[in-house]
Amino acid sequence: MKLLEIIAVRTSGHFKEQARQYLIQFCRTFKKLGLPELNLYINSAISGDIAIMLSWQKKEFTGTKTDMGQSLANALKCYGLVDHTCWIMMEDQ
Repeated sequence: MKLLEIIAVRTSGHFKEQARQYLIQFCRTFKKLGLPELNLYINSAISGDIAIMLSWQKKEFTGTKTDMGQSLANALKCYGLVDHTCWIMMEDQ
């Protein structure tokens, strides 16, 4: 099954650039390790909104967020408000 994990952070002021740099480094590190597919987005209307999407291929889903996703969401809380959701591709249901 395909699992999409979306972690968004709403930042402001000097936290905006710090959060962007943190997420850019996070993506660079984990792309080198060949872990999940990672994509980083910024909101086109709100410059302080940043989202990272982690795409996983899983044999089964236990109904909880991944350890990596939870760790990242917790780390981003120092930059602003965090929203963390998981989505399962419908064809897999």
